[in-house]
Amino acid sequence: MAEEWLSDRIRVIDSHTAGEPTRVVLDGGPKLGHGPLAERRERLRSRFDHFRSAVVNEPRGSDVWVGAVLCEPC
Repeated sequence: MAEEWLSDRIRVIDSHTAGEPTRVVLDGGPKLGHGPLAERRERLRSRFDHFRSAVVNEPRGSDVWVGAVLCEPC
């Protein structure tokens, strides 16, 4: 069974930030809720690492990619 947050499409923008390849998830990522960004980062790390891995690792990326998720304001 698919997770309820899982979208059929993920919108991203690829860029360079200080020379590092960066992939920003604009839409279709997991809902991280509200609160401090440190708490949301931990939620992403503990509950949705499979999503992060799918977005930034091979075959769509590599081990040097930096990932970011656009979040709603606190």
